Amino acid sequence: MALRTRLAISDILHRGLVWSLLGVSVWGIVMIGVVHRNTMRAGRGALAQQEALAKVETVKEDEKREIALAEAAQAALKGRASHS
Repeated sequence: MALRTRLAISDILHRGLVWSLLGVSVWGIVMIGVVHRNTMRAGRGALAQQEALAKVETVKEDEKREIALAEAAQAALKGRASHS
């Protein structure tokens, strides 16, 4: 039967420190993933909002261009009618 030797206090403290550091390291790695996922989600939301604003501005510019072309066409038709 083997006798178990008693650990010194320094060994117990060392083991406690090592396990604590291991736990903090694992927690840190998990938190890096959580923060990264949250940042990416916020970035996607901001990008979608920015694209929606750009689309609205583009539609407004397209509408202005179409209105200008329609008015020019109407003026051209009125000009033809008065020359006839």
